[in-house]
Amino acid sequence: MKQTHLVPRKSGQSFLFHFRNRIPKDLVSYFDGRRQFQISLKDVSSKETLLVSITLRQLLHQIFEDIRKGMKDLTLEDIKDILRIEVRKSILHSGHVSEGHNEIYDSMRKIESLEKVYSREINMRKSLVTEPKEVRDSIENKLETILESLQINLDKQSINYRKLRSSFIDLYLLRFKWIKEMMDESGRTDDDFRREVDEKFKMNLFPELSEKLTPIIENFVPEPTEPYRVQEPVQILSGLRSTPISKVIGEFMKDKGHIELRTKSERDIKHSLGMLIEDFGDIPIGEIDIEKGTLFKSHIKQLPKNRKKYPELRDLSFHDVIQSDSKFERISTVTFNKHIGYVSSFMIWCVTHGYSYVNPFKGMKLRIKRNQRDERDRFKETEIKEVFSKGNYIHFTNVESGNNFHNYFVPLIGLFTGMRLNEICSLYLDNIFQKDGNHREKRWCFNICEEKHRPDKKLKTQSSRRIIPIHDTLIDLGLIELVELLKKRQIGRQRLFRELKYGENGYIRNVSYFFGQYLKKLGIKSDGRKLDFHSFRHTLIDHLKQKGIDVSFINEYVGHKQGNIDLDRYGKGYNPDILYNKCVSKIFFETSHTRRIDFKILRLDWKKIVPDKDWTGLV
Repeated sequence: MKQTHLVPRKSGQSFLFHFRNRIPKDLVSYFDGRRQFQISLKDVSSKETLLVSITLRQLLHQIFEDIRKGMKDLTLEDIKDILRIEVRKSILHSGHVSEGHNEIYDSMRKIESLEKVYSREINMRKSLVTEPKEVRDSIENKLETILESLQINLDKQSINYRKLRSSFIDLYLLRFKWIKEMMDESGRTDDDFRREVDEKFKMNLFPELSEKLTPIIENFVPEPTEPYRVQEPVQILSGLRSTPISKVIGEFMKDKGHIELRTKSERDIKHSLGMLIEDFGDIPIGEIDIEKGTLFKSHIKQLPKNRKKYPELRDLSFHDVIQSDSKFERISTVTFNKHIGYVSSFMIWCVTHGYSYVNPFKGMKLRIKRNQRDERDRFKETEIKEVFSKGNYIHFTNVESGNNFHNYFVPLIGLFTGMRLNEICSLYLDNIFQKDGNHREKRWCFNICEEKHRPDKKLKTQSSRRIIPIHDTLIDLGLIELVELLKKRQIGRQRLFRELKYGENGYIRNVSYFFGQYLKKLGIKSDGRKLDFHSFRHTLIDHLKQKGIDVSFINEYVGHKQGNIDLDRYGKGYNPDILYNKCVSKIFFETSHTRRIDFKILRLDWKKIVPDKDWTGLV
């Protein structure tokens, strides 16, 4: 067996041994900081080396034991004395921090200071979960120093030692709370902190404080109005932090009013924020701290998917719902992240406006392993040919009835422009116009924009606003002819696809449903791939990418942010001629290297289809 206290050393052509023994950490101070003993055994014969080393080891261990006998074991009174000193140090430390805060007159600087305290607290709480050994080692190093200075025996397995170590961790967490309350000018005193420590540890560290409490009147009998219950410590909040959550949500939604939220977005935000009240009640906003943030996260994870659709869940409280039968499928990671995103944005607003000092939901979103580009699949060229084959497309769109222009043209526009569904469905007749190119020739273009006098027109982002040339195939299929006929025959018509009704998601509902059903009838969605109308956008972007088109032209054409401040902020949109030559002219689909898909077979006589009626006033 290998003897770890024997260390071989080479001396010339032979080897000799050294005896080595480490000094226990709790006894290092007794040997002037020396960490080990090492003695050469060169004068000891090889036969006696092992015997001598064992004898030396036994002698050292006896010396260590004799030293320890002069040390006392850690007692409960020792723990109390150590904790009293640490409490005093905590009070002095908190006072030092708050004095530095008193010199800060700017409210934003005050918020920044508090955020640093919250950040340190968050890091420690995270470390207690993710790196408990590192935290324990750090505490133990500090305890070793303290116990050595007091000549107290270090026994990490003793109950008293473990109790002391646990109390140190609790005390550090209480220190963060105390600093925040002092900076918030809650009016609490040093004795309040000592009482809170006593309540936490239940060790009667400060018995003198009990003398300052209001004496109990023995003959007083309280009226039996309600059952006795233990009250939780009241958290003293000041100013805006004491505002109920519901009121702050109201102010938040008013402030968001200038953004002109869509009805569905507004409802989704209110739903997510409302769950804070469902979970904790309409408490003061300042009580939403890190602990409650972590609790809320765990509760949201347990929510069943589409809980309002199950009759047995509709009348249950929030807490009963999250404890419901496991037979219900839980919400997806995407939905979870959406809820956390909304409450996180809300808390950021609260910090900015002085309702809170921390956003406890920062960094709580879950990682989605799926690549973003895999959220939708693109259409294969053979699928494009099948979707737009004359037999299928003319029949299923029922365009010849004269009332389904949208079913016919919306998918075609989506394929050749990559426009989002609502961008197409909300087009007005005057959004299709001719614009000067770099030469004398004018080009027909789509003007994709928001207009103040048309509140039904919404864009996803600012970069979505753009003017793009119309593909020749759409012109060949009679899009411009249709626009001119509608202007001429239906006086007062404003929207291109006015048959589509406006809903909470804009005008997309009917076309989205039609196209989804159409793909199912063709059997294109039967293989489990994620195909829907938005797949046209992915298809077009990938189509241009594979043809080597510069990303700046692709971004301009489909309305993506350029990711370059010079282009995003200062650069104007490309001239239609440039976008036509760089993008539009490159868009054609092939089932083989020599066979392009022929869309001209879908050509119709719009003069026979467009009703010759005057629907004045309809939009």
